[in-house]
Amino acid sequence: MAMLRNILRRNWIGVVVCSLALVFGVTGCWAKDYRDPGEVFPTTEFAALVKRISPAVVGIRGWGVPSEPRVFDPEAGFPDPPTLREWQGAGVVVDALAGLIVTANLLVASATVVKALPQDGRVLDAVVLVRSERDDVALLRVEPGNLQALTLANLGTPDVGEPVMTIGNPQDWGQSVTFGIVSALHRSCPGIANSDLIQSDVLISQGSSGGALVNLKGKLVGVVIARRSGFAFAVPADAVRKLFVAAQ
Repeated sequence: MAMLRNILRRNWIGVVVCSLALVFGVTGCWAKDYRDPGEVFPTTEFAALVKRISPAVVGIRGWGVPSEPRVFDPEAGFPDPPTLREWQGAGVVVDALAGLIVTANLLVASATVVKALPQDGRVLDAVVLVRSERDDVALLRVEPGNLQALTLANLGTPDVGEPVMTIGNPQDWGQSVTFGIVSALHRSCPGIANSDLIQSDVLISQGSSGGALVNLKGKLVGVVIARRSGFAFAVPADAVRKLFVAAQ
């Protein structure tokens, strides 16, 4: 009985101390509330966000003959001339009124015919306004009308660890959405001169180039341009701003 009284006495003292702590604004007695990520950004809200912004991402197709040098081989002679090729990926409408779309430069660099394919099934002729070899992005223009654009994220975003999603056209299967986090900033990638790339762990594959990297506010933080060692690399939204300036 004496032992039971001691246990009850200690428990009662603990309750009193924690009660006084709450009165005086001290929270150390209690564990901090844990909020499941699903409560912070519920699945239903995520689905609604995708539905709202996905029309701003379009398919991109380009056709052309690469300008590859033909080197004479003393034994085999000249190689066969390059043949017509097709490139496919995605693009992001960044100005609906002007019909401006940003995409990966590799999709249009050698293309003489470029088409943009919105979700509603239209096939729009696209003109390349300006390209950036350094950033591997290009700005296209289509006939405006019934387009939806994404807003560019502010400078200095995103942060490492911030949730992001990508919307693209992998394998030419149609629009696909994947989710991940920003793994690192100021990254470089072989074959791309820009060393200020955003690295994330979103799942992408061939055909994802030119797709949108978007934060949970629905703003464009980058344009997907490459995949290396399981990571996706995107040029920051600031590269798109530079294209706007160059196109003026």
